[in-house]
Amino acid sequence: MSAQITPLPGQGKKSRSAPHPLARTVGALMKQYRDEKGWTQSDALAHVPEMGSVPTLSRYETGKQEQDPARVDVFLRACGAPDTVLEEAARCLQSMKDSPQWANPSDVVSEPLAGLFALEATSKVIRTYQEAGIPGMLQTRRHARALMIDLAEAQPTEERRLTYRKMVSRRLDIRLLRQTLLDEADDRDDALIFEAVLWQGVLDMEVGGPAVHLEQLMHLLSLAATRPNIHIRILPQKALHHGVALNPSMMLLKPHEDTVGRAIYLETRNRSGDLLVDDEQVEMYQASLEDLWTRALSKNESMELLEQHIKRLLKSLRDERAGD
Repeated sequence: MSAQITPLPGQGKKSRSAPHPLARTVGALMKQYRDEKGWTQSDALAHVPEMGSVPTLSRYETGKQEQDPARVDVFLRACGAPDTVLEEAARCLQSMKDSPQWANPSDVVSEPLAGLFALEATSKVIRTYQEAGIPGMLQTRRHARALMIDLAEAQPTEERRLTYRKMVSRRLDIRLLRQTLLDEADDRDDALIFEAVLWQGVLDMEVGGPAVHLEQLMHLLSLAATRPNIHIRILPQKALHHGVALNPSMMLLKPHEDTVGRAIYLETRNRSGDLLVDDEQVEMYQASLEDLWTRALSKNESMELLEQHIKRLLKSLRDERAGD
């Protein structure tokens, strides 16, 4: 089960909004436990008349209709779902109401993408792998802005370029606000744990120029050294000889229960994303992420590699200034 996520509006014809990912998670739980019970939707309606009709149940299971918490609870109980599942469904429904203000649909945030932000806000563990860039949660302001400006300038017409330029400030604010999830986690027992595996080649990608890149690398080193809830590991180039990642940009989002409500976000650079909540698909990508984590350098080795790149970049900048 997946939904396409379009990060920027105004491209082609406007399509219908995809179901909110949290609503789809709740719907997937309803269908999973109905299937385990061996019920068709008509069977389920006979046991749980509170659902009203088969079309209503179908819309609940696909997340296409607003889900009443009381109905969902009655349905899952009738299907024999354990208390942990009941609690997770209730948490998802509440999270849709309590999403941060910046995660609500707006001029630059589509409804499905807002759902992804809501999943981030309710996760206990986020693990990501990036082959072609720095995760948004770990970007400096100047690095993020350079990426967004590059996207704007790459548009094929002046009209599109102007539209994208106008969105840069707003999108930048939202990206930096997402990072507050990591800041708020420092002094909590249920702190969000953010684990990032970066391919070594990312360290040589000078987004925004050498000075901006130097600032970004120093920021990564600082986070790795001082933030106990942030874990950054570098995947050496030789590690890819033992097998490549299933996707060059993957994010696993795990709520407080390890298995219930998990999701995988697969990013297509500057175009769209795919959010997966089907258990088999999540398991497959989670296994790939775990494999990459075991092949990555240790914390100390990763920090040493970052320091080496920082030193080389500093020397290059000094030599360039001396030549001027």
